[in-house]
Amino acid sequence: MNKPYVVSADIQLLLSRWAIEKGFVLPSDHFIVELRGEFSRFMKDMFLSFELVSETELAKGIKQLVLESGLSSVSLDRAYFDADAHLDFTRLVDNNGRDLGLGHRPGTPFLPQQFRKLEEENLREIVLVDDVVFTGELIVEVIQRLSSLGIKVSLVCVGVGIAEGIHQINQLNCEVRCVRRYEEVIDEICERDFYPGIPFSGRLLIGNGNVGVPYLLPFGDPGKWASIPLEWQVPFSEFCIKQTVKLFEEIERCSSKIISCAELGRMVSTLPQDKTRFVDALRVL
Repeated sequence: MNKPYVVSADIQLLLSRWAIEKGFVLPSDHFIVELRGEFSRFMKDMFLSFELVSETELAKGIKQLVLESGLSSVSLDRAYFDADAHLDFTRLVDNNGRDLGLGHRPGTPFLPQQFRKLEEENLREIVLVDDVVFTGELIVEVIQRLSSLGIKVSLVCVGVGIAEGIHQINQLNCEVRCVRRYEEVIDEICERDFYPGIPFSGRLLIGNGNVGVPYLLPFGDPGKWASIPLEWQVPFSEFCIKQTVKLFEEIERCSSKIISCAELGRMVSTLPQDKTRFVDALRVL
């Protein structure tokens, strides 16, 4: 059986919050379905087995799993589940795309302060919530850190779980419940990482505020970061940029106003950060 390449859909959820904040109007559900259909067809040309997991399935599924647990929740995810308590961190890279580990998301406290705040809330037993478990290393680290503060993680609830990561977490006597579980995958990527300008898209560029490095050329490394085969990296990146232009042009049409680079949910590495029209900046790449 061929291992699937899995993408967890999230751009509509993330854009809906951004649109309210910035005063834009999102395209119809039909437009988003068509956009995702085009994306899926392209991915199926590249991979024998491809799955785009619905954001509705993931959001509703995670919510139900958490409710059934009866435990207080701490969320690592900003797309599918909004808990009262969060840990907000992201992958950092430098200007050369080198991995610099984890750091706090823009506008949130440094990580030690975030853990200290949880400790002050006198939580004793919780369910930890995230979008994806892949290798499990990150969640294992979080569980151990919380344990040192006297906070027991009895359960982890995720949208997509990969067997390797689930096994690692189980070694800590912690159960993992998933909306979708896979034994093996080629990769599992969030949809937003292929659409520049979407909130939380790509890896965070260190020291530059809210600037992301998407998983596409000429920004990031689609091979290393998203397992895109070498011969597909250029056409895939070009396709995703055209998809992004199409999406933001439709938002502009629905909103009757342009979207500048400065108004994005996450600004894009190497692009202007001013009033330049975003789609114009993408077209000259």
